[in-house]
Amino acid sequence: MKKLFAMLLLTSLLLTGCGGEAGGYGVIDAGPVVLLPTDEYLRHPTISGLEYFNSATGSESHLSTAAGGYVGYADGDIVTFVLGDIVLFTIPGDLAQPFTSLYDASLYSTSTLHSNTAVENLMAFLMAIDDDGNYTNGIQIAFPVRVAAAGLRVNFNQSAYDFRTDPAVQYATAVLSANTLYGVRTLPSPFQAVLALQTP
Repeated sequence: MKKLFAMLLLTSLLLTGCGGEAGGYGVIDAGPVVLLPTDEYLRHPTISGLEYFNSATGSESHLSTAAGGYVGYADGDIVTFVLGDIVLFTIPGDLAQPFTSLYDASLYSTSTLHSNTAVENLMAFLMAIDDDGNYTNGIQIAFPVRVAAAGLRVNFNQSAYDFRTDPAVQYATAVLSANTLYGVRTLPSPFQAVLALQTP
């Protein structure tokens, strides 16, 4: 009887160590999944001070660094860049190749920008709200601009003409540029936006 009890106890311990399945084929708990960060950079021109959210980390927000850096994860996540309530663009967290310009943001099925024109509209908007008004040293989005963007909406998926004559776009540009060091300004031309996207 004692032998039988000892064997039952040993069998029970073995089954517990195997996840409760006989034969050692149970699911083994490997602990929490570790996300692998991927460093990416918004360049041509560099864009700093943009708030972003990563689908892998939920509601935790981050800012792109002075070098335009942001963090993605190699697990099919999506990074969403926002300015207050304005969704600027989305991009996979783990890019197939290094970021070359904002044109990359229209290449993916998950993108909120549907054409090169939409990208150029976005670039013109960012140029208008750049803190020092000089995109050649990078686009810097200042804290007062981020705060002032609460409640604003902008549709970038329009023709260049419609974008510039859209009252919501004109209002957002005026309000946000008024909160920059450079001061109130209008949207630059499509040609200037294309030039900015080609900045080395």
